[in-house]
Amino acid sequence: MTIQIYDLCGRDDSLRFSPYCWRAKMAMHHKGLPFEGLPWRFTETERLAESGQQRVPVIVDGDRIVSDSWQIALYLDETYPDKPALMADTLAKASARFLNVWADTTLFGPLAPLAVKAVHAVLDPKDAAYFQESREKRLGKSLDEFCSDGAQAGARAALRQVLRPVEAALEAGPFLGGNAPYYGDYIVFGTLMWPNVVSPKPVFKESSRVADWFDRLLDLHGGAARNAPTVRS
Repeated sequence: MTIQIYDLCGRDDSLRFSPYCWRAKMAMHHKGLPFEGLPWRFTETERLAESGQQRVPVIVDGDRIVSDSWQIALYLDETYPDKPALMADTLAKASARFLNVWADTTLFGPLAPLAVKAVHAVLDPKDAAYFQESREKRLGKSLDEFCSDGAQAGARAALRQVLRPVEAALEAGPFLGGNAPYYGDYIVFGTLMWPNVVSPKPVFKESSRVADWFDRLLDLHGGAARNAPTVRS
């Protein structure tokens, strides 16, 4: 049976940029589970009514509906223990949980000026109006001001600092999971796919352990992320 995942898109159905959906999709690729991405837009909340909330990712696996990328990862490991584990033991689960919180509270900050206005540019008119109003209210400033050239330059400098722990962790092996990826890799990678998909400029402008790691993740699982459309492609 093929799992279905509601996957955030722009006006072009093929442009999928949600960091949380990328976490869930990479998790399903890791476990070798067939899935179908259902294009979903910000203003289509009625399509998620059965899930009891208004955000993606939401997966439908037979008669099971699961939302939230972290809960989806836990569900996949519990439901498909015969498939490669995302988090093989309590230590892996604890470290992945830390990365989940760190990405949401720390990594998103410097990425936002690189992604927010770029996301607005790829949306259909209805979604674009909703997105601009809701984000400008949340940010307390216009998208142009929040994502100005100066703000983006500062964000790139801040991103290098924020990623220093990841850079250091990758001294021990090619992945955050060591010699092979685990769900912690997909959490950080999925978050970085947000600006990677929508920004006219690549996230990494120079070589580093993190940039090389990101490149390896792009090529995993038959190049699933590498082959995904971006605004640059």
